Amino acid sequence: MLPQNVLMKLEKLREFDSMIDFSRSRLQLDIVLQLAASRNPLSAADIAKALGQRKKPVLDALRKLELKGFIKRVSDRENVYELTDLGRQMIEDLMAILGISDLNEVIKMKRRYDKVEARDLLKIVIPVNYLYDVLIALGTSRSMEMDIRELSRVAGISPQRLAMYIEPYTDTKSEVRLFKKVHKETLLTRIRNMLLGGRKTVTVYRLTNLGREIFYKLPIYMKIKNDPIIRLVTRVFGNYSPKLVIYRLSLGSVVASSVLTAVLLLLPQVALAVAAVWLITWLLLGTLLLLAYGR
Repeated sequence: MLPQNVLMKLEKLREFDSMIDFSRSRLQLDIVLQLAASRNPLSAADIAKALGQRKKPVLDALRKLELKGFIKRVSDRENVYELTDLGRQMIEDLMAILGISDLNEVIKMKRRYDKVEARDLLKIVIPVNYLYDVLIALGTSRSMEMDIRELSRVAGISPQRLAMYIEPYTDTKSEVRLFKKVHKETLLTRIRNMLLGGRKTVTVYRLTNLGREIFYKLPIYMKIKNDPIIRLVTRVFGNYSPKLVIYRLSLGSVVASSVLTAVLLLLPQVALAVAAVWLITWLLLGTLLLLAYGR
């Protein structure tokens, strides 16, 4: 049976991450939690004191949260804030992910531990957020497998750190085993081994049957499946992940530019035709990416 809690985490956390960048906006999350744990509205000074922060960054974070609709001022003339319905719903969903039933549990936690901090949530939020990115990258790759270095480009963190986050989901004893980890020779490592000797391999991750099942249940899969432009981008670049698409486009551009420069120097008579083909190719690729990701 498909673990619905994993799906809920993946979908909800991606929704939250589009509103608050968890890895960069810990103060915003701390403020929302502090307001959720308080029975009464709080001033900027109260929040700064409770969190042990300077007032200026707290005011900046409050302004951003107010613009996002998570908090509101109790009075237009006072800098006293409380959560909006959207803010309370966000906290309730996060508490559900953590296995806490409602805001009263958060208030009890505050009394017990003095204050509620974002760092405890981040231990859960960040790994699951990266897990979502890895699922999308593997699910849209041609072979449903990728080496850890490419996956780290998708996640934007080091291969070692990413491996630490996804390792629990590769354990053969885990009830939620999403990935299979294997060590294999790629074309490049095979060439290297032939030239230099040795048996160097790379770590490759593949989707398990459960991993595929979860990927097929994600809303992004239905978007890819039903959008011909996105399907075309996935076929052309071998993946849907924007970071990986940009990386492969940049790499291809450098290689192609080097080859075309050599051709232009050796065969200047075809310079105009080559330049025209190059411009048309970039126009088509740029239009394709705008249609796929700009809507």
